[in-house]
Amino acid sequence: MLHYKLLTYLDKIIQNASSKKAILFTTLFITFFVTINFSPIGFAGLQQIVDGARILDFEFGFTYEVAQEILTALGDEGRAFYLRSLILLDTPFPITVMLALVSYISLLLKHTSVKKMIRYLLIIPVLFMLFDYIENIGIIIMLINHPNLPRWAVMMSSISGMLKYISSAVSVVAVVALFVVFLRSKFNRKSNCSNAVDKNNEKR
Repeated sequence: MLHYKLLTYLDKIIQNASSKKAILFTTLFITFFVTINFSPIGFAGLQQIVDGARILDFEFGFTYEVAQEILTALGDEGRAFYLRSLILLDTPFPITVMLALVSYISLLLKHTSVKKMIRYLLIIPVLFMLFDYIENIGIIIMLINHPNLPRWAVMMSSISGMLKYISSAVSVVAVVALFVVFLRSKFNRKSNCSNAVDKNNEKR
């Protein structure tokens, strides 16, 4: 029953997919991406406070010692900025990434003939979003408790961060693969139409 409901819900997402939605969600993603990385209230602002600053979000996994080193190097002002600005911006950002990826995957699924199980690809961007939020919760706990970092929070954030990057990479690969399938099917249709026209002309 749950499996059937999930497939029905995924089908609705695919049916409602459109290029307008994909463009809208991509615009939102780009806006937040630029703001987080290049604006004074984002990572660029943290770089002004602490030259050469690193943040845990950009690490593909980290140990307790590395987390302690990164957060200590930020200083009190850097950690405060990380907590009140970067984490705040990173709250809506995973949603925009998820929506953009889901919109492209669903749009391509709508226009390609693939096995029904492929619809489950739509779940991967959602997993990315969840892993990102779990990572952020761990980082918040570490920032609040520094220098006494809870080891469970470090481990939770590190593992979630790695799963976040893996799920985002799988999602991007899925978009590229589906786009290739879409192009091939479109080319084959054109080729078949051309062959049909040639045969009709020969009969005449």
